[in-house]
Amino acid sequence: MQRNITLSSLLLMTLISSCSTTRVDEEVNLPFELIEGQSIVILSDSYHTGNKTEIDFMNCLNKNLKRKQNKFNLIPTNQFKDDFYPWFEPSTAPQNAEQLPKFLKKQVIKNKLENLKIKYIINITGETTTNSSSGALSCAAGPGGGGCFGFAWWDDTSSYSASVWDLNEAIVVGNVSASVTGTSVIPAIVIPIPILARTQSNACEGLSNQILAFFS
Repeated sequence: MQRNITLSSLLLMTLISSCSTTRVDEEVNLPFELIEGQSIVILSDSYHTGNKTEIDFMNCLNKNLKRKQNKFNLIPTNQFKDDFYPWFEPSTAPQNAEQLPKFLKKQVIKNKLENLKIKYIINITGETTTNSSSGALSCAAGPGGGGCFGFAWWDDTSSYSASVWDLNEAIVVGNVSASVTGTSVIPAIVIPIPILARTQSNACEGLSNQILAFFS
């Protein structure tokens, strides 16, 4: 009987974990070009504006873009912030493309951007949220051993967008986005077996590919 319950739980777990959807979008506002040798950098809005883009998501984007592309130079986010300190700290960084003209009037910033050949800033917004959850797990130990029993699940949505800022023209030339929704489950009959939807890593993969396609 226990074996039948275990097999049923595993089957249900597999069916639920496969219920995930991915959506990607692209919007080009104005003509643009990226010449070989020019650089881009990816940044995220600061927390005080209400954006909660996770640090590990930004690290994932940097890693994916560096590994996959060969047309342009990618300035790592942390290196860029160090080189331009304190101008891209939360209290001083431009929050949208409309603020770029005033920001770029600072000659020291303009010189640094030209030295690094940075043509575009890609501004990332978004976060991963848990939409709903249910179920329960209980674990106990006794003289004859222990184990966990129960079933828990939750739905996550990872939704991120990238706005491409042209530093020469101080305008937004386009936007790309990726959104992934999935269900994670943890069935437990003696041993918990978590199967995670990994929506954030899938969204990172999708957005990285969209950014590369945008500049291809």
